[in-house]
Amino acid sequence: MHKPEKELRRAKRETKIIPVDCVVEKFPPDIYGEKFKLKAGDSFRGTTINVSETGMLINCDFVLPERTVLKITIPGGEIKDTQIVLKASIARVKRNAYKIFGRYAVGLQIIEGKKEDIEKLIKHFN
Repeated sequence: MHKPEKELRRAKRETKIIPVDCVVEKFPPDIYGEKFKLKAGDSFRGTTINVSETGMLINCDFVLPERTVLKITIPGGEIKDTQIVLKASIARVKRNAYKIFGRYAVGLQIIEGKKEDIEKLIKHFN
């Protein structure tokens, strides 16, 4: 008989879909001379499908290396009247089997953001 797998996440994740605007802030210091479609300062759109206190998953059409720092903006009107701005580091990237929301699923670790904004974001997903 198969034993159920234990959840490894420290924070519960909630799933919904909201649009996000992303800006590449900086690449890892040991990555240079690589050929990526996006450069530091470039922006792209994505959708987030789940969020926790420490991270979020976005779907997008661009692949970026792990440890790349992104500025994530959730437009005003989605969660609260004003926009939510977070800074996050890419923890993992996986190719999606279906391209409904984007070619890649990008796991992000939130490294900067107002605690009350993150709490509102989590409450929205409940």
